[in-house]
Amino acid sequence: MPARWNDSATVAADRGYVHGVGGAAFWTLAQYGSFFVCAWWISRWVGVDRFGAFGQGLALTAMLSAAITFRLEYAGQLERRHHRAAALFKLAEGGAWICCVLLLIALAIAQQWMRVPFWLWAGACALAPQAGMLIRAADAARRDQVVRAAALRGAPALVMLLLLMLAWGMNWDRAIEWSIPLSAWICWLAAHSAGIGKKAVRHRHGRLMPLAAFHLRFVRAELPGFFLNVSANHGQILLIGLLGGDAAAGTASLALRIAMLPTSLFGLALTDRLRAHVVAIGKTAHLPVMMHRALKWMAMLSLATHALAAISTFLLLPLIFPAQGSILITMVMLLLPLGVIRLVASPLAFMLPWRGWLGLSLLGQCLLFACALLSVMLGFPNAGLTGVAAAYAVSAACVYLGYVYAALRAARPGV
Repeated sequence: MPARWNDSATVAADRGYVHGVGGAAFWTLAQYGSFFVCAWWISRWVGVDRFGAFGQGLALTAMLSAAITFRLEYAGQLERRHHRAAALFKLAEGGAWICCVLLLIALAIAQQWMRVPFWLWAGACALAPQAGMLIRAADAARRDQVVRAAALRGAPALVMLLLLMLAWGMNWDRAIEWSIPLSAWICWLAAHSAGIGKKAVRHRHGRLMPLAAFHLRFVRAELPGFFLNVSANHGQILLIGLLGGDAAAGTASLALRIAMLPTSLFGLALTDRLRAHVVAIGKTAHLPVMMHRALKWMAMLSLATHALAAISTFLLLPLIFPAQGSILITMVMLLLPLGVIRLVASPLAFMLPWRGWLGLSLLGQCLLFACALLSVMLGFPNAGLTGVAAAYAVSAACVYLGYVYAALRAARPGV
């Protein structure tokens, strides 16, 4: 067995794993904290309606900036050969710029017949640089630089907070929506000038097109899965609002965010670190050993963080969110076991497309989408929000356990 897998090397690797994930979690926490501070600040400054417009601009940027790359940056992270990965990142960036220009042209045409809101213009203007930051973060994650990747993803939120503070000091409320594209452009230009993620290898057009055609099957499978994931996350809340009103939707949204906060903080960093190691090792006999060790670390982290979340739920939620009452605490406690499984399963989901099991990966996304919506349609009429939380926790947990099983099978070289 190579030296990297002996006891001392294993201890060193584990320490690096913990430090890398911890640093990435710090940047992710700073990113989430910036959003919460912005929400509180804007609501007090100009009211909840203006914050709603700002929030819609953020949602548009978050969803479309990841979609207009056609998931080619994800394909680049799974590619073992450096020159092919660099080409895929280049294709992703080119596709993002083309989609952004087309959207801006469509909004300019629509402006002739209707008033396009500021938040829509702001979100559209932020798409290309925000996608560029995500592509650079994907390149850093592929190189096992998980802290840098998290910093690249979180930097626009921190800069946006600074811009809002400046706008508040100048009493310039029109800058609220435009802080979204300004922060994205500032961070992208800074990263571009510093050469972060810049590729030294040049690729001819004739070589890029065959590569794009080769990954068309990957795009066809991954892009619908991405949209299913987004639709499940947002569609569940919208459906609760349709059936039970805004208050029920707000309570459900808050419960889901709290219960899944450990996954939000650590999941992406764990995915980046694990994916980089899997791509580097390849389909060898050492892969199952590394996967089982990573699974042990993720399980320990998940149990510890969710136990802390459960204690905090009883101690803090009644003080911070008294208006939601006991139903919020009940929902969070029902969803926390799902969070324990999800934090372990989510970082393993890339194993399916990495092995080329695209149909199975898409099936998993379809099942999670069905769990999210059916839990509302069947659980809410019978037992309200408690029924939704219980139905979603049980059904989605089964799907995530299936992800763990399939990922471990994918790690076997002979399968």
